[in-house]
Amino acid sequence: MILLDANYLISLFVKREKNHERAIEIAKYIQNEEKIISKLIIAETITILKKKLKTKDIIKIYNTLENFTIAEDSHLFNEGFEEFIKYDGEISFFDAVYIALMKNLKIREIVSFDTDFDNKKGIHRIH
Repeated sequence: MILLDANYLISLFVKREKNHERAIEIAKYIQNEEKIISKLIIAETITILKKKLKTKDIIKIYNTLENFTIAEDSHLFNEGFEEFIKYDGEISFFDAVYIALMKNLKIREIVSFDTDFDNKKGIHRIH
């Protein structure tokens, strides 16, 4: 199982993003892996996409996101906040919840262009 971070998804779907080509390469590399996103990742992705794309394009992306395994993560907000405190605000609350989710589901890999996931015990970032 591999968790897909919002910034990876944005790079994958938005051609003018600087990491778009690399996101396409990674998509090919992980095509046979089970890919996990969470409800919070969907919310973050859609919120950022609203600044970059038209609503009609976001609708298509939203429908594509439903093809991934979607994990519920709202019950992990307290654990995520503990991760946020642990790293003394060096990571976003979003990323802290994603780390809590990874621990909860025993996911060891995340596709992300965000260095906040580097040097976190038990996490390997694909980038």
